[in-house]
Amino acid sequence: MKQLAVLIVGAGPTGLMMACELARHNIPFRIIDKKLEPTEGSNATWIQTRTLEIFDILGIADEFLRLGNKCEAINFYANGESITNLTLTEIDSSFPFILMLPQSKTERLLEKTLEKYKIRVERSLELINIEQNNNEVISTVKTQNGKDEIIVSDFVIACDGANSTVREKCKIPFKGEDISEQFMVADARMSTHLPNNEIHVFFDKGKILPEKNTIFSAFPWGGDNYRLSANLYQEVPRQSFTAHEVKTVVAERTYGNYLVESVDWISAFWIRGKILDEMRQSSIFFAGDAAHIHSPAGGQGMNTGLQDAFNLAWKLALVIKGKGKLNLLESYQSERYPIVKNIVTQTDFYTNKFLFGKSFMSDLRKFSSKISKQPKFTKKITMDLTQLNIHYKNSPIIQYSSNPEDTSPKIGERLVNVSIDESKTLYDYLRNSLHNILIFCGNAKSEESLLKIRDLNNKIGKQFPDLIKTLVISLSRLNDVDNLIYDSTGQAHQKYCINEPSIYIIRPDNYICFYSKNIDSSSIDHFLHQYLQ
Repeated sequence: MKQLAVLIVGAGPTGLMMACELARHNIPFRIIDKKLEPTEGSNATWIQTRTLEIFDILGIADEFLRLGNKCEAINFYANGESITNLTLTEIDSSFPFILMLPQSKTERLLEKTLEKYKIRVERSLELINIEQNNNEVISTVKTQNGKDEIIVSDFVIACDGANSTVREKCKIPFKGEDISEQFMVADARMSTHLPNNEIHVFFDKGKILPEKNTIFSAFPWGGDNYRLSANLYQEVPRQSFTAHEVKTVVAERTYGNYLVESVDWISAFWIRGKILDEMRQSSIFFAGDAAHIHSPAGGQGMNTGLQDAFNLAWKLALVIKGKGKLNLLESYQSERYPIVKNIVTQTDFYTNKFLFGKSFMSDLRKFSSKISKQPKFTKKITMDLTQLNIHYKNSPIIQYSSNPEDTSPKIGERLVNVSIDESKTLYDYLRNSLHNILIFCGNAKSEESLLKIRDLNNKIGKQFPDLIKTLVISLSRLNDVDNLIYDSTGQAHQKYCINEPSIYIIRPDNYICFYSKNIDSSSIDHFLHQYLQ
């Protein structure tokens, strides 16, 4: 039996992202799902800005933008009164908005991307057992005809959701707590005078019980289509609700700002906040809901899973190809766990606060005041919300010893996109599966400085021909320089505060892992050999 490189269990957004990335890195794999059909419901609806940047790197952002609805602000209301507008248009990205799109469409677009590699999800295959033996994982799956199939692989990626079979079979505790409050979600058509390119969130004190708060949210999908969400404070949990009840909740909570025309789908849900202590067990990795679930506040869940996959895939690909050392795989836990832990903690904290906090309404007004008066505070809130502020602060594969200027992107942060000319951005040059070394020329004009830059460009490219692409970013047109980016507007140099020649190393997931003003290959060579073969 030929051993497979990777088995992906679960074909939701996280599993599909992992599959797309492994395909892009030319890694053989199979992706299985126990469901016969793809997701039909709307489920997760927020596509955050950072996720759109990832889709841009993959070259598929335009498809999502074509189908989704751009939301450029979040409006907050207290007892029917509009108290603040959190605008997203000033965030530092080519996508200054949140995109609203039903999860079913997100999955279809990712499957469509996967089909370009002539790979399809294998459905009606249910994992029933899994064990690790030395350097292989033995998975037993039940096929549609009831027969068992044994799949032997180097690695398994568990993307099989909150009720993960992989996690259960590995006997890994899923620690956390449930929030007692019941919620109702619905997909509906509504008429309103409120802008349908903005999210609207209504808070009330004592709307149901004097000592508790209520929340109602309307997320626009475009036109008159919306996803609705509301807490209910039911004394006895319920599994179903009527369209009439949805209409009543909307009328009461939105003070007549919305009128429900029809309801397409209604569901009850409860909030659970749980997380794995270790997102890896030897050759099995956990990603997305299989590793962490939390409050849907802020639309972080699906996006966090997509970023888990984007972080892990390139590392796994290098190790499988024999070009990456094992500490690459160790970095998955050290990088992603702190991020995930913070998201679970923060979303659950704020959910409890707005549901049960006695001073929440006054805190909300203070929050509103800070947004209107403190631009730096507003920027931090929006950057956190859209996941642009993710910063890997303690990784074995990032060099933190040298940092750029205070106002430029830092080591461990994402590479910020900038316009190079009227038709291209920096990201356009990075649509590859390699490490990209950016050699900024700065104000270097002497022949000696330019010669160093040319020599470094040539040398590094030859040392790691299959792993690295070098790009020289210059304020002038240089002759005899391969992979030149002519920074005609100077925006790239300005964004990265470049005056003198400098080097950035950008990982395949577009995070900055190295910076230096020393224009020679020795420090680069030493750094890269820490985790590349």
